[in-house]
Amino acid sequence: MKTLAIVSAVGGAGRTTLTAALAGLLAAREHAALAVECDPSNVLALHFGLRESPREGLVADLAGGADSGDAWSRAALQSDDGVFVLPWGRLADGHETGGDDASSRLDAHPGWLRERLARVDLPQPALALVDAGTWPSPHARQAIDAADLVLGVLTPCATACATLPRFAAALAGAQKRSVFVANAVVPARQLHMDVVSLLRARLGAAMLPYLVHADSGVPAALAAGENFCLSAPSSQTAHDLNGIASWISHWSAGASLDAPDELLAQQAAHGGTP
Repeated sequence: MKTLAIVSAVGGAGRTTLTAALAGLLAAREHAALAVECDPSNVLALHFGLRESPREGLVADLAGGADSGDAWSRAALQSDDGVFVLPWGRLADGHETGGDDASSRLDAHPGWLRERLARVDLPQPALALVDAGTWPSPHARQAIDAADLVLGVLTPCATACATLPRFAAALAGAQKRSVFVANAVVPARQLHMDVVSLLRARLGAAMLPYLVHADSGVPAALAAGENFCLSAPSSQTAHDLNGIASWISHWSAGASLDAPDELLAQQAAHGGTP
């Protein structure tokens, strides 16, 4: 099973939304798709139709206890579009585990998530997409450590440019191959396009040839418990997400990350804005 960590250096970048959408699109491409939440916000399952944050999840294993293994095995859900979802969950007393205690436990066991994912047995071709807490955090470090590839989610704002050097340096220090995508872009806003141009100049080939356009239908679909790409398949944003899903599918099959220009151009023509 290949593992993709979806990470951002700023909050509100749309990381969880991308994780859920891409997992659904990869499942439609006949991958065994596992969406894993390594984030104490515990909201990933809401993107798959749940009406409240799940109680059981990975946190049971992190917290320990005699029945932690059973709780973790019961935590996996399957969405209507065929995605296996492993939420973060919460403790038996109802509290989320996002405080100092959880952080200390994650820091004390740097390979914890990688070891847990190694136990998952899914039919090939299988892909795990990890929705990681905002970097820098122990949750993000766990996801990066477990990943075969990191997808950095960037926002078209000055903060993305300011945090990018440290973020990219941390990924390089972890010896992880990384690619980046700009999310929630409004082409009519000159600032957005200026930032995207700057990001492309800094990242070069590591910047995927796609923009994920902003669309008010995305939060509306979440509120309605719907899959956005199914409810608005002709939208530009669904087109963008399909392009990224195709790229990930090619990568998981062993395609080179240094794809030739003609392949990138073909992918951009079918799924994004070059």
